[in-house]
Amino acid sequence: MFVLFILVFETFYSCKEEAGDPNPYADILSSTPLSKIENYVGLESEDWSSRIFNLDKYASDYVNELNRIDGFTESPTPIKDVETFKATLLDALTSQAGPVSSLLKNKLLRIYVCENLGGSAVTGIVRKDGKSVGGFVILDANTLNRNANDWISYKENSAFQKENVKIRIRIEEEKQNTKANALRYILLHEFGHILSETEKIGPSFFSSKRSYTNFEFYKGIWKSEKVSYLDDSVFIVRPQVRFYSESLSLDENWEKIYPILSSTPFPTLYSAANADDFFADSFVSYVHVILEKKPWELEILKNDKPIFKMENDIRKDTLTTQRKIIERIFSR
Repeated sequence: MFVLFILVFETFYSCKEEAGDPNPYADILSSTPLSKIENYVGLESEDWSSRIFNLDKYASDYVNELNRIDGFTESPTPIKDVETFKATLLDALTSQAGPVSSLLKNKLLRIYVCENLGGSAVTGIVRKDGKSVGGFVILDANTLNRNANDWISYKENSAFQKENVKIRIRIEEEKQNTKANALRYILLHEFGHILSETEKIGPSFFSSKRSYTNFEFYKGIWKSEKVSYLDDSVFIVRPQVRFYSESLSLDENWEKIYPILSSTPFPTLYSAANADDFFADSFVSYVHVILEKKPWELEILKNDKPIFKMENDIRKDTLTTQRKIIERIFSR
């Protein structure tokens, strides 16, 4: 899943990006017309329906370039029944209130919908006069057709082989277990990538090289986008976990993953996937668990019987710094 990321709060931290890992997406993001504020009109309207578009040529070209770099063969197409998906998407967007709603309206400038994306969603950034001011999200309607609890359970299980041990996650009470709330959660994660760029949480996605060294959110946790300081001793299995690959045996490895996860600074396993998802999944965890006080409960089942339970760990002491940084986003 593609995303973006950057900064440190200028008021609180001072940092200078160092040479880091090459960024293969920099040229694409800089050159796509989708990154130009001139292509966005009517942003003063608070009507979300005016920001939802079926896939167009600019968005299609953008995804095709990303897929080319990532080695995916999929090529997105517009969806046939855009109005039905749009109605569900509007339910997800209008369910947000307070500071989250204000942030979304200020910085989520457009949402595209399509089929055959190559994943659930991708994100991009919009710039004005060289400054990142917001972003856009492209969603695959065909992959987002599950209710909230089914969707997040499917995503968590996607890293593992289909065996006797499986994972079940609950993020909504039964009456709220809807497709709209699955979309809400997905959008908040993707929006986290946009905020990481506009609020300078980590290295800019427009940089040809990206280093996390001087960014407070990642300090002591991430050496680079894909390498964590915890890989050598604390969380050795982490680099082997690849979502949507169904490659790792959960039967053989769950005890090396989830009990260990509770002792790390990662609130969820998905937040441990890479440095950029560390912020995005911490952000959605903060909104979902702390602000909205919704459930987030994970069970590991063996032959359909629970053998391990944990909750989202966004409240843990090792994430105090990260919570404060997210809190500042809402107070600005």
